[in-house]
Parts: sequence; C-alpha cells; structure tokens
Amino acid sequence: MAFGPPQPPSLGRISFPTSGAAAAQPAFIRGVLLLHSFEYDDAIEAFRDAERIDPQFAMAYWGEAMSFKQPLWFNEDVEKARDALRRLDAAVRARAITPREHGYIEAIRTLFADDDNAARDRAYADRMGELSRAHPQDDEAAAFYALALLATIRPGQPKPDVSLKAGAIAAAILVRNPQHPGAAHYALHAYGDGEHAAMGLNAARIYARIAPASSHARHMPSHVFVPLGMWNEAAASDESAFAASVEWVARHHASVAQEDFHSLSWLQYEYLQQGRFAKAAELMAPVQQALTAPAVTGPHPHVESEISRGFAAPALTSELASMRARLVVESGRWTDMRGGTRFDNVDELFALGIASAKLGDRPRADAVLDHLGKARDAAPDTDTRQLAEIMQLEVAGMVANGAGDRDAALPLLERATELEAARPKPNARAYPIKPAVELYAEALLEADNPQAAVRAFRASLSRTPRRAASLIGLASAAAAAGMPDAAERAAREFLEMWKRADPDRPEIARARAIVTRR
Repeated sequence: MAFGPPQPPSLGRISFPTSGAAAAQPAFIRGVLLLHSFEYDDAIEAFRDAERIDPQFAMAYWGEAMSFKQPLWFNEDVEKARDALRRLDAAVRARAITPREHGYIEAIRTLFADDDNAARDRAYADRMGELSRAHPQDDEAAAFYALALLATIRPGQPKPDVSLKAGAIAAAILVRNPQHPGAAHYALHAYGDGEHAAMGLNAARIYARIAPASSHARHMPSHVFVPLGMWNEAAASDESAFAASVEWVARHHASVAQEDFHSLSWLQYEYLQQGRFAKAAELMAPVQQALTAPAVTGPHPHVESEISRGFAAPALTSELASMRARLVVESGRWTDMRGGTRFDNVDELFALGIASAKLGDRPRADAVLDHLGKARDAAPDTDTRQLAEIMQLEVAGMVANGAGDRDAALPLLERATELEAARPKPNARAYPIKPAVELYAEALLEADNPQAAVRAFRASLSRTPRRAASLIGLASAAAAAGMPDAAERAAREFLEMWKRADPDRPEIARARAIVTRR
C-alpha cells in the first residue's frame, strides 16, 4: 500500500485519500495523525487550517467534529461537534464527495445524535464496522472502528472479548503499516487490561518511536511496561512524555498547569519501584507549581482550543495527594505523616492510617478508620465501595498488628487480600497504593511464618510483577524459610532492578546479605 505524500515523521504515517483540495490535504493528514494520538487541541487547529485552505473540504469538518469526542477519556462537547457538522453539511451541498466519505460522515452523525452517550457509542461502532467491511483496504476505517469498539466499554465494566477484537484489528493494521500511530495506540489500549499486557509489547516498542511529537504517544507504552514490571522502559517512556508536554507548553505559551501530570505521576511510581526515592520526591515540585499557576482550569490562550488538555485544580490537588501518599508508603517514611490532621483524597487518608498504625498513634489511626468507613458507605458505585473496604481492612489489620494482636490482625489482612484477589489485575499502578496481599505477606513474615509469607509474596508478584517491596520481601521470606536458591534469585533480581536506587536504602543491604550468604 502507498502512503501518499511525505508527512511529518514525528507523528507517524497514514494514507487517507479524500475529495478535498490537494493544498489542504497535508493539514488534514496532520489532523488525523494528531487525532490518532489524542492530541485533540492541535488536531482542531490542523483541521481548521485545512478548512481555511479549502472551505468546501467536507472531511476536514468531519475531523474537527471527531476532535470533540475523547472516547477513552469519557469527555465530549456535543454542541461544538454539531456546529462542525452543520458546516460539514454546507460543504457537502457545495461539492460532491465519494461514497466512502459518505460512510464516514453518516457514521459520525450517529456519534453526535440525540440518544444517550452509551447508545451513541454503540451505534457509531456499528456504523464504523460496516464501513470497515465495505472498504477492507481502508486502514483508517479499521483504526477508527477499533477505537469505536473500545469506546463501548464503560468504566469498571471490562469486556475482554471486545478489547481483544479491537486489539486484533489494530495489530493487523500495524503489520500492513508499521508507522500507523492509531494502530499502535489502540493496540496498547486494547491490551492494557492487566491480563494481556504482553500482547501489546510490539506496539509499545514502536509507538513512541513513530510519533515522538505527541506527549500521549510517548506515555502510552508505559501502559504495557508497568503491568509487566518493566520499570526502566516505563520510566524512560514517562520521562519522555513529560518532557514533550513541557515543550508543548513552551511552544504554545500555555500555562504550566497544562503539562502532562498524568505521565509525571506514573513516572513517580516507576522511580519508586527503582528505589529512586529522592527523584520521586522531586517530581512533586512541578505539580505544586502548577497549582499556583494561572489558568489551571482554562484552555491555553494561544491555540484555539475547545477542549482543554490541562488538569482542573481539584484533580491536580488530588494527584499531588496521591503522589505524597505513594512516596510515604513505598519509602516507609512514616514520620512524614506524624500528627497529620488533613488529607486531600482517600489515598492520603489511607497513607495516614498506615503511618499512624506504624507509629503507634492509635487515636489517629482509629479516626482514619472512621473516615474510611464513611468513604465506603458514601461510595457512588460498587467498585469504589470495595476499594474503600479493602483499605479499611488493611488499616484495621495494621492497627491490630501494631497493638501486638496478631490473632486479630492476620484475619483482617487475609480478608482484604481475598477481596483484592477477586478484582481484575491492575492495568496500571498498583491500587490500593499498598496492595493488600503484599501487606499480608509482610505481616506473615513478621509473625514468623515465612513459608506462608513466601506464598503470599509470590501471589503479590503474580498480581503486580516485580514490585520492589514484594520482591525484597520474597527474598527475605525465602531465606527465613530455608529456601536459599529462591532467596538468592529474588535478591539478585531486586539488586538488578535497583541499580540506580538511592545508595543508603536498607533494602539494598538486606539483598546483598542474602546473596553473600550463598
């Protein structure tokens, strides 16, 4: 297949012939490339450039309307999309278009019809399926069909058959065109469910390379690397993603509040798994700076953006709270939360509870348990309620353990582990921020039951591969259980993983002692 005239190498390469003027085609192609990488603000700008060059370019208005639907982020602006479709109608009346273009346009009409959101998404997916079958050589129809299938999956309601179907469509496109950004991108979303991450490795390894101008493209490979415990690759991905967003903000003279803090928060988790606690702590500074910057809730002023790429202030505050909580829990810096009286989200509340239990502050830990109970009772859905219950059981178990009542502590932690095990494997960072099975394993080791601790640590590593605390925990438990080979393997893997760790960490000394003992 020929892929048309040269296109910007920084966004990938596609073929999308249309009836638009040749002079407007490069801007249109750029818009579609940006659309495939969810760079919606810049896509709108590109499609409007095509419209200015050729006001009768129907598919340019199609692209603009598509940019107002962020299907996997569950965000849309229906009215702005419908305004673009009204201008599209005028273009169609002024110039004949091909039957294939009619197929795209009829499909997008269903996407912004009067039905509820879920019904519109299903109808659009059906139309894109018909279009793709009618034009089997059209990779764009296939790519947007794969995305449409993924968009029919509602939050907290996984549909593996639908995800795998979308992934297979995307993977087939990638075979035909290894530079297709949408194919690589949608494969990552399709396989990034915690169970099938390994199927997305090929897409992960090529996506950022073929579309490095997109911050989102640089981040997405970490959705495969993190569930597989590939911390070096994941950290490189998110370092690059955040740097690209900083460049974007500078280029558009935008507010620093519109940098990619999603990638930054993932990067913090990746640094924590590498034992780079000082670097992880440094990453909170840009978030704190953004919270004091202007235009935290508004679009940037120099691009005609209709859907802001920035965090709203409350979301940014919550992200910072989660980063603080993860740093405390992963590093064991419990004294950072000594005497804490406030929290900005449930993660920080949970960390305060664990820290208070570790520090022997029973009144504060009991207060946290009360708040977690209220959070559980007020949860808007079953998933959130269950997570709050798991966290409550974890804190309750740690309170009992801290009081020396292991007969009460271990059943509480075991129950939290059972509830956690019934949930899907994490498709991103571990959540709750301290996995219940890992906490249970640590308690079993502390209770001089290393054989049971080995089993629990292995269960933790099966659920969240190569988590640092579980790996060094397994090494310690195996050594205590008289399993020197297993202990040495885990210790060596841990030391390899922590090559760039802060040098003064006690975990390193523990792992070296296990290896030396052999």
